[in-house]
Amino acid sequence: MRLEGTLMSSVDAIYEDGVFKPEQPVSLKEKTRVHLVIENVSPVADDNDPTGWKTAESFVGFIKDAPRGEPIAREHNKHLYK
Repeated sequence: MRLEGTLMSSVDAIYEDGVFKPEQPVSLKEKTRVHLVIENVSPVADDNDPTGWKTAESFVGFIKDAPRGEPIAREHNKHLYK
């Protein structure tokens, strides 16, 4: 796409060690200046919770009005889409 003489493209990249590293090759000459618009597409992992268990445990008891003794997992549509 061209906009006011500027070639625009979209590139996925990883930010690591202070540098954006494209996930696929880009067709740019060395030292080409670019304008980056950053859209974070994945949450940053919590270094204090590398397995995600702390986050998962925070959901225990999340549904306060859940009927006791009813298999909520098996009947999840019934509870989610009332």
